Amino acid sequence: MGRRGHKKQKAFRRAKVDAIRKARSEKQQGQDGQTPVDGDNTVSNDRPRTNQYEDIVKENALLEKYYKTMNLVPEDEWDAFLAALKEPLPVTFRVTGFRSHAFAVMHLIREQYFRALESSTAIEKPKELVWYPGGLAWQLNLSRNQLRSFPELQRLKEFLYEQTEHGNISRQEAVSMIPPLVLDIQPHHKILDMCAAPGSKTAQIIECLHRDESNPIPSGFVIANDVDNKRCYTLVHQVKRLESPCFAIINHDASNLPNLKFQDGNISFDRILCDVPCSGDGTLRKNPDLWKKWNPGHAFSLQSIQLRIATRGIQLLAPGGLMVYSTCSMNPIENECVVAQLLQTFEGHISLVDISDKLPGLKTKAGLTKWCVIAKNHEVYHSFAEVPANMQSLARPSMFPPSDDILERLHLERCIRLLPHHQNTGAFFVALFRKHDKVADTPSTTQEESSQKRPAEEMTFNEETANFKRARYHRENPFIFFDEKDINGFWREISEFFGVDPSFPADQLMTRIAADSGRNIYFVSDSLKQIVTSNKDRIKFINMGLRLFVRTDLRNDKDKRSLRLCQEGIAIINKYFSKRRIEIEESDLLLLLAHTHTSFSALSQSVQKQLENISSDLGSVICSYLVKLQDLEVPVVFVSWRGRNSFRPFVSHSSRKFYFSLCNVDQATINTIIEKLIIDEKSNNNNIKKDEDAS
Repeated sequence: MGRRGHKKQKAFRRAKVDAIRKARSEKQQGQDGQTPVDGDNTVSNDRPRTNQYEDIVKENALLEKYYKTMNLVPEDEWDAFLAALKEPLPVTFRVTGFRSHAFAVMHLIREQYFRALESSTAIEKPKELVWYPGGLAWQLNLSRNQLRSFPELQRLKEFLYEQTEHGNISRQEAVSMIPPLVLDIQPHHKILDMCAAPGSKTAQIIECLHRDESNPIPSGFVIANDVDNKRCYTLVHQVKRLESPCFAIINHDASNLPNLKFQDGNISFDRILCDVPCSGDGTLRKNPDLWKKWNPGHAFSLQSIQLRIATRGIQLLAPGGLMVYSTCSMNPIENECVVAQLLQTFEGHISLVDISDKLPGLKTKAGLTKWCVIAKNHEVYHSFAEVPANMQSLARPSMFPPSDDILERLHLERCIRLLPHHQNTGAFFVALFRKHDKVADTPSTTQEESSQKRPAEEMTFNEETANFKRARYHRENPFIFFDEKDINGFWREISEFFGVDPSFPADQLMTRIAADSGRNIYFVSDSLKQIVTSNKDRIKFINMGLRLFVRTDLRNDKDKRSLRLCQEGIAIINKYFSKRRIEIEESDLLLLLAHTHTSFSALSQSVQKQLENISSDLGSVICSYLVKLQDLEVPVVFVSWRGRNSFRPFVSHSSRKFYFSLCNVDQATINTIIEKLIIDEKSNNNNIKKDEDAS
């Protein structure tokens, strides 16, 4: 870089520093009671706060003409449909269903948060999503801006955020909850999520897999795939909250997903979620910038990849299995058109399942049997014969409805559409396929004319090409499972220390480096272990299972005390680990949660007696307490560290708040305790850093 370039960089840095200093100065003035003034001598606080989307004109003549021409909604509903699209989307959430304290969470929400809103006339009351099982999904008919603006909603907003981190709650759009529900997932199912990120549906699938909480290791599993490497790590954060040993995240192109070897063959999945990338005009309510960006070319360009992904899904589906195809698009080119091509391509092997009455209380519209294609020039085409020559490379024959005799066999009316004005949601499309028998990698030909057929070679899965594409960016650390040497040596001492039940499958423990020096030790189900060991050189695994141990900073790395139990694995720990456990009282629970360290002498006599029966070795201890909440019993189990003279609970702030709420501690007291904890933790970290610098 020349001198001129360096001068420009210095000037840019000076300008950036000046801007930061000015912002800090104005902020300080505001805190001191002075009103910051801008360069035009206009009082900044007099300017109304505006949302970045307020200036967007929510109109698109091409979109409106297209959907009105094809009668997407009845004529008498058009105005309501269009008006709903221009309104902000309500806030929706669901309580994690497989937790034993799910109903306790719902009880807290009703008693401590919803009841406070009943007296307000300015806020619409929370509304239960009646079609969601168990009464665990709710809708607040408020925009996100309103949720931030009303003081009486601040506590609810904070609670939702904290419990999302804890794993008790998932913030998810209402229509997005539907695909996993119609799959009827059971704990023994082998499940594939083909385009999983960001992971709200994947998390919902994992919940269904763990519906029997008495068995923390179901025989089924979830393989969550996404083509985008960065989005895979977003997915990790989403599903880790659920603390399951039965999921794996992989990074591949879903349309060319390699076969997964399993038990001397390839996996055929019992359930597949095929929520494909789409143009997304069903999300106009939460993405208003789509109003000015929408054009028919988006659907034209996406349809082929959507069809390839769905085709690969059918190939991977087991006979008798179910695959749901879904999009957040209203465009039939991405919806019924793709479904029709799949049904014709695999004719006799798959069929649509009628799901219109599968979720009672959900208002749906039947799939379309007639649609049209629109071009950027606003011309509407009802058949391929009407398409001019210069447009035929975009508007292809397969994008138009099949003939009437074919339509009659396809039963496209079994698909469902969700429309925004029916139940104040986004727009969505769902189709459920059932596979009747095994389909070869090269499917049977369609009954469309030859110009509409997909060449057989395009439909054939080429595994060598998939492996070649994957190998170019495969950089993940391997997953190394405990071998017989680790189990009989390294693990035996740990097992005796914690009283691990002999039935615990230690061969399902793994690290990312050598077992006796790995920073973290993970646990996965037996099925996932078989999948990893059979496919480690073929599949790019990103993450899987749950963390059971983390190594501490004790001097002797191979000492049993150097491994600390992780709260993430508490369901497994609670079932198989019998030693170093104490039953605490409510006073002990409140005391431990309120401090970073609690001395033994401050705990109840009952706990002190139990400590006498536990070895004096430093290390993890499992604390448990049963909270009785009206007619509910909620077990609270967490990991603490036993020091020389004190306990330190390893519980997140969000979990502490939840446990305090279960014990009827008021919100103001909880906030004060957490603020003090944050200060104490920062002070401890600073002291540790000073000691390290001094040494």
